Amino acid sequence: MLTRMLMIVVFAILFCNNLSYAAQKPDDREAFAGLKRARVIFDVRVPDMEKLVFNLNLINETFDGMLAQGIKPQMVIAFRGPGVKLLTLGVIDDEAHQLIRLLKKKGVRIEVCSVATRIFKVDNATIIPEVILVGNVFNSFIGYQNRGYAFIAIN
Repeated sequence: MLTRMLMIVVFAILFCNNLSYAAQKPDDREAFAGLKRARVIFDVRVPDMEKLVFNLNLINETFDGMLAQGIKPQMVIAFRGPGVKLLTLGVIDDEAHQLIRLLKKKGVRIEVCSVATRIFKVDNATIIPEVILVGNVFNSFIGYQNRGYAFIAIN
């Protein structure tokens, strides 16, 4: 009887413990402790529109989440690789274009690599106007990281 009662108590404690973990709210306080602003550069090399939209939404959610926690985000999105074709007027879909406009309006700098546009035969005149053509995003990575920007690769 005592063993059975003890088992019931142990199971009840374990069950309640699991419930408390499930009820926890997401918390980034430790990561942002002592910060008023945070700098990040995203290295975006997505190959298709679906991944582009997914990641633009994620970057936007990250921006808003930082603001909600009292952190001023300073963000750069740098595009390179074959995905630079997605940033052209004839190819980009409405959802991706709207997200880029929204992020730009929030103050996010959005760059595209002219080395990548040359390699992947993209006419620079067809790149959407919200995006800034830079000589080489590797130089952007070097410069921004040396100024304290965190680097996040998105494939």
